[in-house]
Amino acid sequence: MIPSNPTPKPGSVSSFQSIAPGKWQIVYAPHISTLSGLVGGKFDPVTYDLKENGVIISHAKYSFPVIGEGYLSVSGTYGSVDDNIRCVVDFDRAWIVIGDDYVSDKPIDSFDDAPETWYKGMINSIGRTFFIKDFAQFPVSYLDDDTIVFDFELSGTKICARKI
Repeated sequence: MIPSNPTPKPGSVSSFQSIAPGKWQIVYAPHISTLSGLVGGKFDPVTYDLKENGVIISHAKYSFPVIGEGYLSVSGTYGSVDDNIRCVVDFDRAWIVIGDDYVSDKPIDSFDDAPETWYKGMINSIGRTFFIKDFAQFPVSYLDDDTIVFDFELSGTKICARKI
């Protein structure tokens, strides 16, 4: 699949600006399933909502034995590093919705819309502190109208997402 990449310079804004906008869902991310599985939990689904204006919102539905179910969400911007193969994300907001605080099959779309809980500001601060920009640059190996494969260099794995 990767050798037959139909998109030249798949990490450049000029190549992905007409393809990226919309909702995408992770279909392959071995580092996520491995790490969450070590503690008996899972993140599924993990989605990205990419806007035409360069805004990205990501939601990960989680389920873990001790903390239950809910959504971990982040938002920020996306773009290109080298106008060639490397894309970048910059998450600057983080929020969590714990199942007991908000019962829904859908995540909350923005930090501002998240419930005012005692931990809302703390989660946002933790998210900003632990978001490392140097690890948020991803070489894109493959991109077409409904599939993207990019490298997560920190874990040495590839991630695949499909447009939904």
